[in-house]
Amino acid sequence: MLTRNCLSLLLWVLFDGGLLTPLQPQPQQTLATEPRKNVIHLPGRRAHIQRVKRGWVWNQFFVLEEYMGSEPQYVGKLHSDLDKGEGTVKYTLSGDGAGTVFTIDETTGDIHAIRSLDREEKPFYTLRAQAVDIETKKPLEPESEFIIKVQDINDNEPKFLDGPYVASVPEMSPVGAYVFQVKATDADDPTYGNSARVVYSILQGQPYFSIDPKTGKFFIRDSIIIGPSNI
Repeated sequence: MLTRNCLSLLLWVLFDGGLLTPLQPQPQQTLATEPRKNVIHLPGRRAHIQRVKRGWVWNQFFVLEEYMGSEPQYVGKLHSDLDKGEGTVKYTLSGDGAGTVFTIDETTGDIHAIRSLDREEKPFYTLRAQAVDIETKKPLEPESEFIIKVQDINDNEPKFLDGPYVASVPEMSPVGAYVFQVKATDADDPTYGNSARVVYSILQGQPYFSIDPKTGKFFIRDSIIIGPSNI
């Protein structure tokens, strides 16, 4: 007759890399300009789209979440091909978060975030920009839509879906026998770096059990012999 014993295991989840340090905005693809500047060019009526490096998105900016600097966070710059630097062009911003989350310098086209953002609350903002003649107040070109994406940092702890976990294994179970599986999730952005990567490890119970660091599956590592006094 096999004797069974209930073993309680303490688990921990390793953060891969800890908190991320602030990153520089990623390169932005532009229209009719050099693709390595953090600038979105409003094309104007005569402009054309040039072929640029694959994988970049021309109309997208990035802003770091939970930024706590003393000054508003710089996001990027809008520029019209019709702006010759003579002070005759005014830049306007409308749409999601315009004026409350993001502001624009009407003369230079510089965009700043004026408050801290949380990617888990809102991952991106869709805005519209336009260049108008400062004298006539008439648009110089149609509105251009673009996105400001909130760049994730590793600010969420992995959480187990269920727990605490309790498992029973037969005495003298063979080494390598499967016991059970645990599952943890992370609310960070899985498409950015290792912020949402979960690595499983055992805090207690290592002499008898092993765990697959990727899947969370437990296996028998050593033979378990339990005497009558331990039942």
